[in-house]
Amino acid sequence: MQKEEISTGAVIITGETARKENAEEVSKNLSEYLGDFVVATAGPKLESLLAGFGSGASDMSKKLNRTIINLDIGGGTTNVSIFNCGECEQTFALDIGGRLIKFNNGGEVTYISKRIEFLKEKLGINIEKGKRAELKDLQIICERLAQSLLEICCLKEISEDTERLFISEGFEHFKADYISFSGGIGEYICKDARNISIQEIMKHNDIGPILGNSISREFEDYKDKLISPKEKIRATVIGAGNHSLTISGSTIAFDKSVLPLKNIPIIKPFEKEENLHEICAQGMKKLEMYEETRVAISLIGPKSPSYEEIKVMGNEIINFFSKVNGPIIVILENDFAKALGQIISLSLKEKREVICIDKICAKNGDYVDIGLPIGDAIPVVIKTLIYSS
Repeated sequence: MQKEEISTGAVIITGETARKENAEEVSKNLSEYLGDFVVATAGPKLESLLAGFGSGASDMSKKLNRTIINLDIGGGTTNVSIFNCGECEQTFALDIGGRLIKFNNGGEVTYISKRIEFLKEKLGINIEKGKRAELKDLQIICERLAQSLLEICCLKEISEDTERLFISEGFEHFKADYISFSGGIGEYICKDARNISIQEIMKHNDIGPILGNSISREFEDYKDKLISPKEKIRATVIGAGNHSLTISGSTIAFDKSVLPLKNIPIIKPFEKEENLHEICAQGMKKLEMYEETRVAISLIGPKSPSYEEIKVMGNEIINFFSKVNGPIIVILENDFAKALGQIISLSLKEKREVICIDKICAKNGDYVDIGLPIGDAIPVVIKTLIYSS
């Protein structure tokens, strides 16, 4: 198949692959090669958010008007997102996954992740690379990992071992009404907590099935809280990039020298009512999900803003972008981009490129392409990941 035959799609580099030194370079090269594709490297927080959307946990939380924690368990990591009434409140990740220990068809261990070496030693189990692993030893370490998942669901006190498994910082205590599991390991959870067969264990030559079975057992007393997601194994990126092409109006402000721009992640500080004095603080909370050096900020803004309101917005946006590299990129729904862009440019202490466009709707998790100007207007493409329902 030739690249010309593919009209749209999404490439998200996640999990262990996203930690590789060349992940960002691969992402950049793919973006240039694939054109209209959404191409991004997802750090643990962004991957957690994508998995929460893709699994359907966000939608379920909104429909049920409840708090749902989604645990997306893959090969190397568990990405966690907490949704309250459809809004994401927290994301974090741990080194818990189905391929932390791998073995060949003969049962000999071929790989042990360095991230769980401390657990192996603490539990006193004999799992060595090049030697045949005993099922009971694999079950012991999987049971401990499953207990860590109970702890992060605030169903047990957090232990020192679990704290060492965190990839990102810790989390704020919460109370979830429901728990959902997605990812490859999600396929093995929510089944009866039965003994797992050797055939199932050898299916993928890793501890995934054992881990899934251990999680089912550990969560046996909380069955009333378990809710099955719509998507499990392909939750992180279900669907394709949906492109929305808009020509931003002539009343905008931009620096032509930095155009065109591709695949810039969009941060929307507020999901509901906006507080102009909190733009920087709320934006910084969302910024934690992204590891890119450049982002755009999306705001609705007042319909008929006063000079003072525009000045407040300008100062907040400057404070936000003082923590971010690259040009200042602002996307407004209401029509005052030129005035805001001018205020920002005049208020900057150091020279920096400013792009301020309006009459465009965007949300968290979207990406934006901004093309070269056509007269006084700019073509803008908003890319959204559409998750199957």
